[in-house]
Amino acid sequence: MSNNTKPVYKDESVSLYHCDVLRILHEIPEQEIQAVITSPTYWGKRQFTDDDSEFGCESLEDYIERNVHLYSSLLDRMHTGGSIFIVIQDSFMGSGVSRSHHNHWISGDAYKRNGIDSKKQGNTSSVTAGHRTIKNKSLCGIPYRIALALVDRGYIWRQQIIWQKPNPMPENVQDRTWQSVEYILHFTNASKYKFNKSALMVKGINGNLRLPNQVMTAPPEPKIGHSATFPTRIVEKLLLTVTDENDLVFEPFIGSGTMLQLSLKHGRRFIGCDICQDFVRNAVEIVQSSRLSLLA
Repeated sequence: MSNNTKPVYKDESVSLYHCDVLRILHEIPEQEIQAVITSPTYWGKRQFTDDDSEFGCESLEDYIERNVHLYSSLLDRMHTGGSIFIVIQDSFMGSGVSRSHHNHWISGDAYKRNGIDSKKQGNTSSVTAGHRTIKNKSLCGIPYRIALALVDRGYIWRQQIIWQKPNPMPENVQDRTWQSVEYILHFTNASKYKFNKSALMVKGINGNLRLPNQVMTAPPEPKIGHSATFPTRIVEKLLLTVTDENDLVFEPFIGSGTMLQLSLKHGRRFIGCDICQDFVRNAVEIVQSSRLSLLA
């Protein structure tokens, strides 16, 4: 794990860190972050490093607790009236949670599951993960466990947006429907919060503008080295709805850099972190390319 809690890149509007996000929470300026739009590594589905601190490597209970700790800490430190959007998918208990399961490999050996979480789930098999109460083949309820824990801590759950994929990844199952949605959990730390509804409006059947339904359809946008990217067309609208120019955005999991690119595009300040060195290097290149394009 990277022990460096100093930014690997910093300028007047962007700071980038390479480490476990929980190690830099104290570095985040209090009462300045306006928005967080992020997606943690899903439990038992993908692995981007060999670091045991990567989200998704731990037991189910620890995964829930780490997510709740992260978002509650951020909500406490954010500007009053800030918003967090958590893009997350549920996991099935059993073979689908194995880090050696072929359905969760990315092509070749890059970011392949290593079968390291089965023992943490109380199962000595390298093929399946097990649990003392959740039976194999059952959904774990991860989005709801995180959301309800945050509600119980006093934060405001404003909406569960459903991201529907018109072209979901095929699954080798014969006794249930394919997973074709992910959940976007919207939390705030105050009953009155920044919400520029004009950025989110759609045209109704009568031709008048209105706020959209909670189900939003968009295909995933795979990128080289990262197949689990969320859709620009949805998160861009969310960004513009809960922030204004020069507001500060925090991204605990930089990933492919979607939020970084959108923040640069729309004049938002940005702090980002990732435990995967490749993702942080890519983020630095995104910033440098953006700066060069401004000089051209």
